[in-house]
Formats: sequence, C-alpha cells, structure tokens
Amino acid sequence: MIKSIPRFVWPVALVLVVLKLVLLIHLNPGLEWNYDERRNGRIADNYLAGRGYVQYDATWQQFRPDAFHASFPVFVYIAWQKAGLPKHRFTLLVFALTLATYMLGILYVQRTLAYYGVGPIGSWGGAGLWAVYPSVVYYIGAYFWYENLTVPLLILVVYKLLRLYSGRPLRLVDALIIVGSVTISCLLRGYLLAIYGLLFAAWLFLSLQVKARSYRAVWQLSLLTLVLVSVSHWPILQKNHQLFGAYVLSNQAGFELLQGHNSVTEGRFMYDWDEPKAPLSQFVHAHQPNIDSLDQYQEGKARARLAGYWIRTHLGDEVQLWFRKTALFFSPENFISDAGPTAYHPVTAVVHLAFLLAIVLTSVHYSGLRFYRQDLLLLLPLVVVWLLSLVFFVGFRWRYFAEPAMVMFPIIIWHRLQLSSRSRRKDA
Repeated sequence: MIKSIPRFVWPVALVLVVLKLVLLIHLNPGLEWNYDERRNGRIADNYLAGRGYVQYDATWQQFRPDAFHASFPVFVYIAWQKAGLPKHRFTLLVFALTLATYMLGILYVQRTLAYYGVGPIGSWGGAGLWAVYPSVVYYIGAYFWYENLTVPLLILVVYKLLRLYSGRPLRLVDALIIVGSVTISCLLRGYLLAIYGLLFAAWLFLSLQVKARSYRAVWQLSLLTLVLVSVSHWPILQKNHQLFGAYVLSNQAGFELLQGHNSVTEGRFMYDWDEPKAPLSQFVHAHQPNIDSLDQYQEGKARARLAGYWIRTHLGDEVQLWFRKTALFFSPENFISDAGPTAYHPVTAVVHLAFLLAIVLTSVHYSGLRFYRQDLLLLLPLVVVWLLSLVFFVGFRWRYFAEPAMVMFPIIIWHRLQLSSRSRRKDA
C-alpha cells in the first residue's frame, strides 16, 4: 500500500499535517477539552471523588445522576486519571490520533475514488480536496472533537465494504480493522449506530444479490461486528439502568427531538436551549410546568412526548420544517466550535452545488448516467445523516459524516461523463 503512493504525495502530506498541528495548538494553546467533554470530565471527577456518575445541577443545587452525552469517554477519563496521567496529555493523545486518522482519511478517499475508476490525477486531487475542505482543515478538524477520529474511520470502512462487495476475499486483518473501527466509532458517537446499522444492512442486501459464494463471510463479519458493538455497549446500559432504572445508552435523544420540533425552532441546533429565559425553555415550561422536578431520564421522555404532541398538532409546520432543514443541510454553513455565528464558505457552496448537480444529472439519466449498486454504500451515510437531521435538527458537526460523499460523488460522476463522452466519440 505504501509503495503505491506517488512520491509527490509525501511532501504535500507533510505540509498538511504540519498545518493541521499548528492549527490544533494555535486554536487551543491551553490543551483544553471541548465543552461536551469538559462535562464528561466533571462526571469522571465526581466518580473518582466517590459521588458516582453525577453532575452538579445549579437549579437543584445538588449533584444529580447524568447520562446525557456518551458514557464511553467518561469510562476512558476515569481510567486515564486512575493511571495518574494529567488531562492535557490526553488532549495531546487526541491531537496525535487526529493527525493519524487525517492521513488515513486522505489515503482512503483516494482509494475510494480509484475503486470507482477515477484516474490518479482525479483520485489524488479528490483526496487533496477533502484534505483542505473547510470543515476538515478548520471548522471541525482544527479542534478537539472526536468526529476527527470517526469520520476517517467511516471513510475507511466504506472503502473496505466496497472492496468486499466487489469480490475481494475477507482477510482477517480487514475483519479486525472493520470491526474495531465500527465499535470504537459507535462508542464515541452514538448516532453512528444508525449509520453503520443501515450501512451493514445495505451491504448484506447487495452482497446477497450478486455474491452468493462469499455470503457466508459477509454474514460472519456482520454478526461479529454486531456482537462486539453490543458487548461493548453493555456496561453503558448497565450503568444507566443503575442510575435511572432504564436500559438506555443516553438520555439525550428526547432533548434533541424537542429541539427540532417546537414552535420556536429554526431547524438547527439551539445553543441557548437550556437557558431559563430562552424561547425554547419558555416553550417547554408553558407546556410542561413541572419539568424542573423530573430527573434527567424522565425529562428526556417528557420532552420527547412534547415533541410528538407538537408534530401531531402542527403537521403543516412540520412539513415546512422538513424543507427548511433540508435547505439548511445543503447550505454552505459550517460548524463553529465556540458557538458563534455559523460561517458560510465558498468552497462548501461549490462542493454542495456540485453534489446536488451530480444527483440531478444521474437521476434524469443525463448522457446515460445511472446509479450503480455500489453507489448506495457511498451515499448511504449522507442519506442517514440527512434523515437524522429531519428527525432531530441540522447539526453541522454530524453533517461532517455526510461530507466525504459530497466531495467524492461529483468527481465520480465527472469521470463517468468523460467515459460516456469518449465512448460516443469512438462510436461516431
């Protein structure tokens, strides 16, 4: 694999890695964690202090059980501190892994494009475009976010599944890479359970259609992944059952569902959702006056019921929200880590327009274009993230998982158009 990389790639890759490292350190000289992980870090601190998995609640002025964000990082932070390691070293570890997976993402974007037949210039050019894409190089990629680890792993897994779909024998090393990547990704970002679940379902279906001889290996890999993901999440389910009496991975879903379905939403993440005087809090208290007396699990359930009630009684507004969320999803906005105003970027706009044009041209079979079965595997993460945006709200941090497909698919369609043009000239 390494020997097949052209020599010109190495100095470019070195420059990109240095740039990313400089940005990581420059934008976070104190080696701080992001606000979600600071919350998880406080829970780890409270656990080590003997209080349990709790967070201080200013409203109640006491420590209360907390299972809002992913629990796996809390387990990691507890183990890290038990080993006597300082928090800033963990930040450095995440930065190092960010750089490593960044290079992995570049490599597998190139390999994915090459799988689709794109030549070296186009495939390495596409990899370079992803490497300098606004969200990758700055808006998310230059900060402490676990998306920087899980997006490149998604690119890798999709490539591996594409190759297996095309008939490559399942090697043990590939099985371990796929299973490990999926498991760690889902532990870090729970919504990836939906993405990988549907991705593997589609892969199983496609493999059944065209690769009956290798279907046993397909089932074995799928079952192994399912088992390992399930086993790795069991301690989380047990911990939350002890805290709230329910086997849940997180209490967050109900909170986010209400964010996306209420009379004051704009269809995007609301940074002031938990502020008492903010519109959403006023909306919640008007419909659920006793909301502050509930524990976190009960509150999540109450918010989910309120979201369901609002949808049933505002069907016209709900349909309008779908269109608004879709427009937001494909807008050239980018995530801002410090919760400032969302930024537009011309490169994001061009890529999104190119992607939508590629979808339209393929849908109308322009110049003989059509969707191929393997296109489903490439595009499915984007489709799932878009659907999650309709169910919840548009979050430009989870749209990150859709962006590799937005970058690659127009390049693939351009390659197919070139092949079609050459074929017509040859026939003429």
